[in-house]
Amino acid sequence: MKRDQVIERLRLWAARAQHEAQMADTQEDILNWQGQAQVLSGVATYLASAGRQSDEDAVWRQVVADRSNALAAWERAQEGPDAMLYAGMIAGFDVALTALTDNAGRVWTREARGDLWVNR
Repeated sequence: MKRDQVIERLRLWAARAQHEAQMADTQEDILNWQGQAQVLSGVATYLASAGRQSDEDAVWRQVVADRSNALAAWERAQEGPDAMLYAGMIAGFDVALTALTDNAGRVWTREARGDLWVNR
């Protein structure tokens, strides 16, 4: 899959997540879907702009670092609206990293993803 295809896929997923946020029944679900939409859209924008000149490994490291920051924020919040937003963001990063894995031609086991997606 080419980078432009990854960008388009992320934008489509972001639009779907935003739609889910609009249809959600609870504030927690709204925040979770909004977090996913925010990240998916943000990664697509990064790939189309600043990340355009970066190779796959540099992009991967940047997205993993951003995911780690969201994970740390989620761990600090633990509950309430902020925790739901950060949980959605982490899910968004996981989806984005799946698309980036496809772009780089990598195949990861669940265990390898767990080890490599957390940058601490």
